[in-house]
Amino acid sequence: MRFSIYLNAQTRGPHEDVGIIETLTRQALEATRAGVQGIVLTEHHFSGYNTYGDNFMYAAHLAAQAPPGTRFSLAVAVPPLHNPMRLAQRCNLLDILTGGELIVGFAAGGSPIEYAGMGRDPSQRHAQMIHNLEILEAALAKEPGDPPLEWETAFEHGTLHTRIMPSAFHRPAPAFARATQSDSGAEWTGRKGWYLFTAREKPQPLAARWRLYEQALREGGHDEATIQERLDWSMVQKQVYLAGTDEQAEKEIRERLVLMAEHQRRSFGMVKDLRDAAHLKSVVGVSPQNPDEFLDHAMLIGNPGSVAEQIREYEAAGVRHMALLFNYGFMPPEISDRSLRLFLDQVLPAFS
Repeated sequence: MRFSIYLNAQTRGPHEDVGIIETLTRQALEATRAGVQGIVLTEHHFSGYNTYGDNFMYAAHLAAQAPPGTRFSLAVAVPPLHNPMRLAQRCNLLDILTGGELIVGFAAGGSPIEYAGMGRDPSQRHAQMIHNLEILEAALAKEPGDPPLEWETAFEHGTLHTRIMPSAFHRPAPAFARATQSDSGAEWTGRKGWYLFTAREKPQPLAARWRLYEQALREGGHDEATIQERLDWSMVQKQVYLAGTDEQAEKEIRERLVLMAEHQRRSFGMVKDLRDAAHLKSVVGVSPQNPDEFLDHAMLIGNPGSVAEQIREYEAAGVRHMALLFNYGFMPPEISDRSLRLFLDQVLPAFS
């Protein structure tokens, strides 16, 4: 089992932003120096759900400080919110800055407040994502001597005459992933030979999805070494909370889920005129609006022994890489530090 630390701390206002980013940086470096193998960064804007916003820039900053060989995963970049030429360029540059230790995951996102802020319409986000990814791949594959690449999205158009600069570290493009909650998405991802990112699901359904993904990798004609490497670094994301006892962990984390649900309702309520604005269920499955379901599907909580047992269930389902979120729900640094420290000291050694 491989582990990455997933960075996605929420903020309640500008008075918290600097301290949160400083805490996340410290925790990411502490975790990777203790043996956690990767850092995962996500993309959210304007809503307070993610404090740093720009996961490419933040990953570049962390790559200069993390131990050599640290694997960076973006979970995710949202193609409809980007100019595809700039997105291609940023993917390649970050691949170089991480020494080729990069997986760029893509998903359609869906937060109406984020789409509104970027001047985008979320109603066609899935179709736009696939279309923009086709442009991205064509741009990355283009060589200077090829005919000009004419491209057009729902919001922009242009012509690429030369190539995307810089090139990637040691391949035509960085490694790519798709984040999806569906079996059809897992099959699409496997046929492409991309990594699979998913979240907020229990071991049994994940075991079935992993089998579909592996079958699609094989049907896509990928060699055995590629298949095993994709399975090694495909990812399940979980929010984690450790305390001295199971009872203490559940009591304290339920208080955090109340705060998260309140913040989500306020955020969605700002854009009631947009499609999907009234849908409080997360685009990645369960929502803190239903705390029992969220605890059951999205979280690993308890004392260190209980959390290790829960991880073993995912390992038995075929999962080889988990991205764990320790800082969320407006936790003071001492609370998230305590949970992270229990994991590093008492859980991580059992999987080394």
